[in-house]
Amino acid sequence: APADRFMTKAGRYAGLLAALLCSLTTEAGHASIAAGDRAFALRAEVLEGERAEPARIEEAIGHYRAAAEADPASLEARWKLLRALHYAIDFTTLPDDAKEARVGEAVELARSSSKYTDGAQGAPPDRARLLFWSSIAWGTRAQRVGLLTIVREGVAKRMYENAQQSLELDPSVDRGGPLRLLSRLHSTLPRVPFVSGWVDRSQALPLAERAYALDPGHPGNRLILALTLLERESSRSGEARDLLESVASAEPEPGHLAADLRIRERARERLAQLEVDSP
Repeated sequence: APADRFMTKAGRYAGLLAALLCSLTTEAGHASIAAGDRAFALRAEVLEGERAEPARIEEAIGHYRAAAEADPASLEARWKLLRALHYAIDFTTLPDDAKEARVGEAVELARSSSKYTDGAQGAPPDRARLLFWSSIAWGTRAQRVGLLTIVREGVAKRMYENAQQSLELDPSVDRGGPLRLLSRLHSTLPRVPFVSGWVDRSQALPLAERAYALDPGHPGNRLILALTLLERESSRSGEARDLLESVASAEPEPGHLAADLRIRERARERLAQLEVDSP
């Protein structure tokens, strides 16, 4: 019947239109990610002291946010937005109120991303990065509310599970990032019965050593190994000091300028503390 033919054609056209809109949305998302990548590469273009002027990273955040809004299921858009938010919070001269807003956005993004990381959607490298940067977002909040609070809230366990899954998918994320994070969780989190029983001090050093073996040139891997040796293996304090001195005297990599300067400063602070503590 004519009416049936009309309905069939209408359905076909609707399907074609939906496919076209989906394609356009995907293309717009890819374009936004590419623009965000260009801005992110210039994130430390201008320094104010040892921190980055925030214009470039704010530009990157805007592009990644647009990509995530255009395609909420894009794991790449999500993890790159989380990474950029972390950089804005930790390594720029943004005012404190703006940083707090970025912390809130990162935590909400990590929370909403759980429905993607809990399944098997997306390519393993993107899943690994989304899991890792979600853990970092929760960790940023932990710095503000305290370790015991995040343990009691169950957030610490979420950080641990995300980092563990990221490690299993791709240990090379952020040049050993999951290994560094897991090492610090096991080393520093309070062990509360029935709440954080998974914390295992004996795992802190092996994880730090694995990160160092994966990429000994990364200053963060050297710093974490040094800190863990001082905390867990006093007989290797000389090795720890050598590592700290190598980080404290290292020239930052051009592509990681503000972050490497921050790591270098932490190494210098720990060395100064060692001098104070020496008998």
